[in-house]
Amino acid sequence: MLARHEFLTSVMKVMSGTGIAQLIAMVATLYVTHRVPPAEWGTYAAIMAVAQFVVPVAALRYDMAIVLPRDDGEAKRIFRLATLINATVSVVAMIVMVPVGGMLADALGAPQARWWMLAVGPIIFTFAELAVVNYWANRRKRFGVIGTNAVWNQSVTAGGRIVAAFAGLGGFGQLAATLFGEIAALGNFWKRLGQDLRSIPESDTPLRLLLRKYIKMPLLTAPNAIVDSLRLQGINLSIGLYFSRATLGTFNMAWALMQVPASVINTALSQVFFQRLSVTDAGRMYKSVKSSVFRSALLGVIPFAALYFLIPPVLPRLMGSQYAISAQIAVALVPWLYFNFITSPISMMFIVTRNNGVALAFAIVYAAVPLGYLALFHHEIVQTIYVMSIVMAGLLAIYIVLALIVAKRFDARYQRGDAVPAGSAVEAPRD
Repeated sequence: MLARHEFLTSVMKVMSGTGIAQLIAMVATLYVTHRVPPAEWGTYAAIMAVAQFVVPVAALRYDMAIVLPRDDGEAKRIFRLATLINATVSVVAMIVMVPVGGMLADALGAPQARWWMLAVGPIIFTFAELAVVNYWANRRKRFGVIGTNAVWNQSVTAGGRIVAAFAGLGGFGQLAATLFGEIAALGNFWKRLGQDLRSIPESDTPLRLLLRKYIKMPLLTAPNAIVDSLRLQGINLSIGLYFSRATLGTFNMAWALMQVPASVINTALSQVFFQRLSVTDAGRMYKSVKSSVFRSALLGVIPFAALYFLIPPVLPRLMGSQYAISAQIAVALVPWLYFNFITSPISMMFIVTRNNGVALAFAIVYAAVPLGYLALFHHEIVQTIYVMSIVMAGLLAIYIVLALIVAKRFDARYQRGDAVPAGSAVEAPRD
């Protein structure tokens, strides 16, 4: 059956790799909870939050344009452009952290972390460059490479985490292990895909023309990415500043562990679904989005219900007494993460249908609500997270309705006898 259905085959290739990778990451993380105090993990989480704020826009979203051109030579040229932009942004970020890192470290009550804040530069580059190469693999439909490299990435990172925790290196050791895992993953990608990339003659199109031709990527998609980063990393930093580093450590640990069931399937669905959406004909978008929502909702019911009921008796035993409250936080996150699981694959639909304005408006509300809530209510962490989770799940239900409306309008607008490819909606007119 899989041989006859390319979409399912591609999803299974990525899912098998990410599933094993997430399992490896979870085992290593559970070991870390017995060796690294919550406050130390909070320091690690704060530094990663700063870096992850920049990562999604480090290449100014030109990495996403790699899948758009009809010509592989032009796609390779965009690959080079995205890498150059990523390198520049990473260096600038590291320079900015010289003064800013000290202020943030003091605010978190961890002055010793000041110079470790400079690690955001290398972290930004390696994480963002891994996304660049992933888009190339996506374009070439090398989904098996994406899956196996995820295993390699997490295996190296997990090994580093365990060694660092055993050696008593605290949060900084976890930071070094994460960076080492990303570097190893990049090396493996070049080993697997380097020959494929080198075999394609690169277009001689001047980079400035590509910047202009695909200017819609930073103009239309970067604002959404910035707002999403502000929400995700702002929540982490808000908890660290309003509560404590230790509370941030327990929250971040719960969040990381709860990402495992969603990432196993959702990463695969998102990567493959984006490639499919980019070539979906108008007239079929609504059907594709509706099918994705139904598929994700169905796939997520059993694992998330199991998590809700099994976490309280099981997770505290696995994590140890230091992180006992993380289990309560994890349960509180279930409603939010379940709806996030459903909506993640269809988020790319707003890009390929040129409805980035709708997505941006929703993203602003979606970011403002939790950040505003945490600023006003930050007394007891479990109750705070539980209420926030319910509210965010409700907002994502609205997001699903918006996606279906946009998809139906796209079909009605562009269906003129011969269907118009949705992918052309984000590619600028050719010279």
